[in-house]
Amino acid sequence: VQALLQCAEARGHAVLGDARACTAALVRAERALEATRPGDDVPHWARTFDEAQLADEFSHCHRDLRQYRSAVQHAERSLQLRAPAFARSRLFCRVVLASARLGLGELDQACALGAEAALQASEMRSVRATEYVREFERRLEP
Repeated sequence: VQALLQCAEARGHAVLGDARACTAALVRAERALEATRPGDDVPHWARTFDEAQLADEFSHCHRDLRQYRSAVQHAERSLQLRAPAFARSRLFCRVVLASARLGLGELDQACALGAEAALQASEMRSVRATEYVREFERRLEP
C-alpha cells in the first residue's frame, strides 16, 4: 500500500514539474515494494501493485518530467513484466511509451505504438483508455 501511495505522490510532483520531489517519492515507493513479503496483509485493491506497475508509474513520471529516455526504459520494462491479461494497463503503458518516443523525435515508432493503442482502445469499453489515446493524439498536434 505504501508503494502505491508513494507513486501517487510522485505522479503529482511530476505533473507539477518537481523532479526532485518526484524522484524522492519514487525511491520511497521502490523501497516500500521491496519490503513487501508474501503473506503480508494487503487490501484487495492494492494486490496487483507489483514490479510491473511500479515500472509503469516510473514511466508516467519520467514522461511528465520530459525525461523521455527514462520513460521509454521503464515503459518497456513494464510491458515486459506485465501479463497479457492486463490489457488495459498494458494499453496505458503503450501510450506512455508512444508519448516518450514522440518526445525523443522517434515519430514513426511513436505513431505505430499510438495506432496500435487506438485500435485496442476501440475494442475496449474504457473511457480512460480512450482518454489516453486522445491525449497522445493531442501531443501529435503542431
